[in-house]
Amino acid sequence: MQTIDLSKLKQGSSSFAFETTSIDGVYSFLKTINWSERWLCCLLLFHFITFLSIILSRRCSNFQILVFFALVALCYNSERLNELGAKHWHHFSHEQYFDSSGFFISIVFSSPIIINCAVLLILWLYESYLMMKKIAVHKKSALSKKNQSSNKKNL
Repeated sequence: MQTIDLSKLKQGSSSFAFETTSIDGVYSFLKTINWSERWLCCLLLFHFITFLSIILSRRCSNFQILVFFALVALCYNSERLNELGAKHWHHFSHEQYFDSSGFFISIVFSSPIIINCAVLLILWLYESYLMMKKIAVHKKSALSKKNQSSNKKNL
């Protein structure tokens, strides 16, 4: 990936802009990233641990709610994280990945978070389906017991 000089950074109120090269596609963009950098490995590990904790905590809804809101807060603040990364990239990275449009942080940081949130929502919908199915079975059994007891009284 091309290194972008911070002197080209235009300071605004809370936004910034600098030139970026054209991007052919997400896959080609991901191939240009140096995945051996420590902070990127830690970011990938964070996403993997988050996904694993979501899957392993299927029955702990309180924990999942906490994880969901934490992920949504991280995704909401990704623009601020992108600005901080653009200003301080030389402290933790060898290359400047943080572009003004936020493409890098959207692909590498926000997209896996959104996928994890979608997995949480799918798990919650599945749990709701199972609970509604269980309620329907209990209703049917209660109704059949009521019908059996009323039939015995009539005899």
